[in-house]
Amino acid sequence: MWQFLLGFIVAWVLCSGYTHTMVALECERLGGFFVGKKIYKCIAIEVPENGQSRSSKESKNIK
Repeated sequence: MWQFLLGFIVAWVLCSGYTHTMVALECERLGGFFVGKKIYKCIAIEVPENGQSRSSKESKNIK
């Protein structure tokens, strides 16, 4: 039983990582991805190079 659980956990970790990677690649390459008949559009959120987020005052001025 422990072998099954170990195998299940390892498979879940590998598949989870693969899924996230594939969605990210499709978003970068095509701007979206599909699941069945639904199409999802991706929007990239850029982080400033200095790693700081905008202040609340700057965010209010953005329309």
